[in-house]
Amino acid sequence: MRNIGLLFIFLAALAQAQVTLSLDQLDFGDVLTTTDKELAVNVTNTSSAAVVIDEVTVYNTDFTYAVPNATIAAGGTEKVRVTFKPRHNVAYNSELIFVLNNGSQFRIDLIGNGKYEGTYYSSTFNKSYQDLKDELKTILADGYTNLGYSGARDKMYGDIDNVAGKVTCVYTGREATFNTRSGANSVSFNCEHTWPQSLFNQNEPERADIHHLFPTDNNANSRRGSYPFGEVTGTPSWTEGGSKLGGSTFEPRDQQKGATARAMLYFAIRYQDYSNFIDGQEAILKQWHMDNQPSAWDVQRNEKIFGYQKNRNPFVDHPEFIERINKIGATDTKPLIKEANTAQTAIDYGVVRNNERKNIYIVNTGNTDWSGVSAATTSAAKLKIVSSSSSAAAGEALLVVVDFLGLPNGDYTDNLIVNLNDEAGKIITIPLAFSVGTAGLEDIDKNKVHVAYNAISQKILFTKLPEDAVQVEVWNSSGQQILLNDISSVLTDIPFHGHRQGLYFVVVKTKSEAYTAKILVY
Repeated sequence: MRNIGLLFIFLAALAQAQVTLSLDQLDFGDVLTTTDKELAVNVTNTSSAAVVIDEVTVYNTDFTYAVPNATIAAGGTEKVRVTFKPRHNVAYNSELIFVLNNGSQFRIDLIGNGKYEGTYYSSTFNKSYQDLKDELKTILADGYTNLGYSGARDKMYGDIDNVAGKVTCVYTGREATFNTRSGANSVSFNCEHTWPQSLFNQNEPERADIHHLFPTDNNANSRRGSYPFGEVTGTPSWTEGGSKLGGSTFEPRDQQKGATARAMLYFAIRYQDYSNFIDGQEAILKQWHMDNQPSAWDVQRNEKIFGYQKNRNPFVDHPEFIERINKIGATDTKPLIKEANTAQTAIDYGVVRNNERKNIYIVNTGNTDWSGVSAATTSAAKLKIVSSSSSAAAGEALLVVVDFLGLPNGDYTDNLIVNLNDEAGKIITIPLAFSVGTAGLEDIDKNKVHVAYNAISQKILFTKLPEDAVQVEVWNSSGQQILLNDISSVLTDIPFHGHRQGLYFVVVKTKSEAYTAKILVY
């Protein structure tokens, strides 16, 4: 009786299926944050059997991918399409790792520069933390026009916050008709300093900077006083229009929370954290800022203020700036971020051959370069480490090449171990499983069995079988049996719903022999 091991011999020859890439790097160049750009890599199957792109991982969400056809026929070419839509004006460096259904990993390096439209923020390119805060401070002061407190209120009441003759209290929603300072007084309106002016001794230009000034009802302004912002818990001592006062905390109504937060963030960057006022509020202000993105009104107000003061609120223009700043009030030292990621937490190669090599990538997803990485090792010495990188820049991938040299046929497990020497604060361990087979295909009589797959009915079709066939087995390309059917000499079609696209192997057994055929499920 022909041993079922012939199936694994057959699988072994097909498991070597490899691909070549037309490019190993996609350089997107400069891309505006208001647009996107797509590039593609041709993936060519150089083997005699179909392969399937099983998993794709990209390590930065500003890059997205599409694989129009994951199954690549023998000798065929398919594309991996990557779209770059940057959110930040920074230099991007990331990786795309895709994995075939035989466990083989392939890498595409992704680089590009996000750019903002216009030149106002061009000097902030690739800056973060204190460097970004310092640069924004310079930009916001450059060419600034101080209107004076009276002039600022004139512009607010007469234009910036005036809609068809009416002005609205940002805290209560109360509307009143006026367009001058005297008109505001006559209807019990005044000017709210989001950053209390008592904390900076009513100094100019702080007192007159419209980016943190808003029209308010006199009583609401008085209730707010110089209290910090936050969420009021329990029963408030005062509430009107959605705004609340409780204890020593003032909570603006929901419609104003985002604008209040951005006014506070702006003030601390433009001037300083007077009396450390923002420290206890910073977390909730950031949350309000992110949860309440700038409205059309916020954008229009920013434009009008720019027309008078000649400076802008950067957190209205680019809310994402806050993602590159950890501390608004205090000195913002760049944090050391140590992170490592793998495309597969465990790898099952299925059937491999001796002398077959596989690449394994470990991606540096932190913000510091790796150096002095220890050579990779294995726990059971069942596979050979051909080479391993000793360094990887931030955004790049460390490469480990393994080989199955000198192993007898059989099933094996091992662990790949990479010591990053605390570069990412840990040792990377990847469990590996594989089977070794080295014989050829010359003994398999493929003329005795004719098998096909019908994609419409999702059935395995038999058009020719040995008369004494008694059993059918279906195996995937990783050497796992997924179907067993007992049959008579007349076999009907076998339903094959719900299985992945890819290459499968059908073994038809008689009482004395076994015959193997392959099908492509698509």
